[in-house]
Amino acid sequence: MPAPIVQNVENFREEIIQTCRELVQINTMNPYSGDPDSAGEKAGQEYLAPRLEELGAQVSLFDCPDDIYDRTGVLGPKNRNFTDRPNLVAEWRFGEGGKRLVLNAHMDTVGAADMEFDPFAAEVREGKIWGRGTSDCKGGQTVGVMAMQALLSSGLDLRGEVCFQSVVDEECNGGGAGTLACIEAGYTKGDLAIFLDGNNQTVTLGCGGCLTADVFVQGRSGHAARGGVSAIEKGLVVKAAIDAFKAEREAKYPGALVNLGIFRSGVHPAVVAADAYLSLNIVYQLEEAAAAERAGYGWNGRPIREEFERRIAEADAADDFLRDHPSRVEWVKDLIPFEVPRDTPMVQAFAESFERTTGRPPDFNLMDAWSDSCYGWQIAKMPTLLFGPGAPNAPHTATEFIEIETLVNTTKILAAFLAEQLAG
Repeated sequence: MPAPIVQNVENFREEIIQTCRELVQINTMNPYSGDPDSAGEKAGQEYLAPRLEELGAQVSLFDCPDDIYDRTGVLGPKNRNFTDRPNLVAEWRFGEGGKRLVLNAHMDTVGAADMEFDPFAAEVREGKIWGRGTSDCKGGQTVGVMAMQALLSSGLDLRGEVCFQSVVDEECNGGGAGTLACIEAGYTKGDLAIFLDGNNQTVTLGCGGCLTADVFVQGRSGHAARGGVSAIEKGLVVKAAIDAFKAEREAKYPGALVNLGIFRSGVHPAVVAADAYLSLNIVYQLEEAAAAERAGYGWNGRPIREEFERRIAEADAADDFLRDHPSRVEWVKDLIPFEVPRDTPMVQAFAESFERTTGRPPDFNLMDAWSDSCYGWQIAKMPTLLFGPGAPNAPHTATEFIEIETLVNTTKILAAFLAEQLAG
């Protein structure tokens, strides 16, 4: 089975490269990226919609409900505006009796203000395509679209269904609202979900959880010559507590990093800072979510949240000013971990197809970072894996790129698997 479909993908090599370049050339930076030129995802979805319709798909575009996190029981960022930021779903229905496969990739990217070259030029050099989103996740978008094009042009008699999802708000403190909206709308159901937001053709079977906390620290403003209570200094008291929390967690769980990403305070050298703002991410592991569930909290990081709040309260209580002016902790999100057993039948089927296509077994891993693929397994209750063409350590960097050979070969592997699963 693999040889004809693989050759068909090779015939589309130049179109694969061009499709990725055209996607990268569209600014789809998440509106919450902090980049002043963020455009949102709509133009990217409008590029994909007619292409997928030409391939015979039934295409739907729909915004996320404003309360999607509450509706799905996820602690996600509040007050996100999803207006005119549509998700795209394309469905193909073939003959009866086959499998239903879900392909998912996110359209939004992080900001590009810090990039070392034109982020939207999609320049081709050194066997790579360079630009924002190449590895995260427009390479994955390309793989999904072009694998379907190769499959549909192969002449095979097909059975079953394919659902391709291009979703919004995975990046920039988003909590996977687009993927959740697809689940709630009933699209994420079937035999296997493949999230194309993976790296280096590795089969990823799980991810860590991620907590984001905002901490607000009080001071008392005053003229610099006369004094006050510096929120910078009080913020450092809180930071010391965060540092101790970080050291203990990372000693116990080396992959569960704590990152203080923002420490902001003050308005002018002549004014004593009145307040400080700290924001941090806390990665947590599967075993911690499982322990929380056993304790009756649900599958989440709530015990870690409670411990963090306790540590901040203890730091406040030990400080003469903060004792009466305690810091405030607000939880932005609690994004859950997941892990799919390697012996899951559809995972094994994918691994066997991979080996038939490439001549070698795939590498498997778990990622410490978070991915919205967690919802496929934990909420939609589908076998789920990540598999994609991203270059390791390239996403989000000032020199983001994707290897062309990896992009093409990943398309071959996915197309061969689709052919094997759907051929009548």
